[in-house]
Amino acid sequence: MAPRVPYLSFWPHAIVFICIGGLSPKVFSEGANEVNVATPSVLNIKDLLSRVDNDRELVSELFFIFKSVFPSHLQRLSDAVAKELPNQVEAESHTLKGMLLNLSAARAAAIAADLENMGREKRITGVSEVFTEFQSEAETLLLQMESVEFQQ
Repeated sequence: MAPRVPYLSFWPHAIVFICIGGLSPKVFSEGANEVNVATPSVLNIKDLLSRVDNDRELVSELFFIFKSVFPSHLQRLSDAVAKELPNQVEAESHTLKGMLLNLSAARAAAIAADLENMGREKRITGVSEVFTEFQSEAETLLLQMESVEFQQ
């Protein structure tokens, strides 16, 4: 089998991922931010594997791509929060929400959706606290990704 070449962008894989079964409505309902938060895991690896027909190599590639683009989006969101720029908070949060949903990280996606809504509604009060919660969830997600990659 020919070696796979990592893409420069998250989106080519994300589009393929969505086409093969991503964004299941039972996981996330954007209108009310309904998410199953009962699970202690930030990353729902069983759901993710079922979406990609148990292709662990594809999951590893998705993780690689995510980890390569996530820091820049997180930094832009951090800057937007610090500078109180609601339009940028909305835009970056929306991007992150989609990336996280594609990786079956519904809790982090729900927090990103909260930030997105706050930005859309021009609500700056409380954004820093929600962003801090998002950062914590993202750190846990990255650690769980490392542990999943180690097991494969």
